[in-house]
Amino acid sequence: MQAMRDVLITSADGAPSQRHRLVASTDWDEVQHWCRQIYLPYDAKPAGPARQPNAVLDAMQIGQLTLSRFSYGVPVHLSGFDEGAGIGLVLTTLQGAVRHWSSGRTHADTGVGDSYLVDLSRAHYRLDADARHLQVNLTFRHDAMAALHQRWFGCPADERMWARAYRFGGAQSSWMQLLGYVCRCITEMPDAVQHGPLGRHLEEMIGVHLLTQWRQQLDVPTSPTLHSLAPRHVLMAEQHIRDRAREAPTLSALASHAGVSVRTLNAAFREYRQCTPMQALRDARLAGVRADLLAARPGARVRDVAEAWGYAQLGIFAANYRQRFGESPSETLNRRA
Repeated sequence: MQAMRDVLITSADGAPSQRHRLVASTDWDEVQHWCRQIYLPYDAKPAGPARQPNAVLDAMQIGQLTLSRFSYGVPVHLSGFDEGAGIGLVLTTLQGAVRHWSSGRTHADTGVGDSYLVDLSRAHYRLDADARHLQVNLTFRHDAMAALHQRWFGCPADERMWARAYRFGGAQSSWMQLLGYVCRCITEMPDAVQHGPLGRHLEEMIGVHLLTQWRQQLDVPTSPTLHSLAPRHVLMAEQHIRDRAREAPTLSALASHAGVSVRTLNAAFREYRQCTPMQALRDARLAGVRADLLAARPGARVRDVAEAWGYAQLGIFAANYRQRFGESPSETLNRRA
């Protein structure tokens, strides 16, 4: 998942990057202008009391696909997608939750690690996203996907397939592994992806994988989800983690801040975030150490940074850090230098 969180905003050496930044704005008109360029014409409205967005959009081409990383920064309702544009979307949730409406009252929810595929030229669609939503999206043209199906499967696609929108993926799925690989390639070799044969290779892999799963949906449809829009106590605990990660609050303190029992908070995190509160806290603390290592001044030591975050057993800390980021803390520090 980390490769997807970093894509388009991190350079190959791990430094922050705005190379692919199209817009960062609190103006609805400006945000919608760029969204219509990258996606297609549609209507966007804040969900609940009117408020300004805090939107950030980064994007790049992969052949005829567009990969984008996007958030409005506020709860939002999207509708009125232009069916005549001939566009389809694969929306993957990295943070928060999104409710996807395909027809009438039929919906599917995506939480962290879930994707949703819809051909907007063949299916009605609208969505509701919470304030914390963060998406990595793939935009494709219907005619290009139809041609790919003809080339690889030797026949036109069943029209029922294009009309079917569905949720798929999951943190350990082959799709998420493929998307993670694509994102890592973009981070490490952006020019090769955008202008070289690697991009065409990735485009083909993505398209065939999506078409294969799409065909399977006609025989074994995905069951709708009934969750992922996290309740208030989960969001309150997550905010407390962000605010107090350096202090390492206890599970009891998180539950108390959220106004629920430890048991209730644990169950909610497992259902809506696929982890425990303490796992979320551990990840937030390790991410904080990593940020400090990357921003450390010359002469800084890993020990000093780790101890500033309250890590006393440096061996255990280093092992957890390597497991989380795929490199040792000292490698992160040296790469910064």
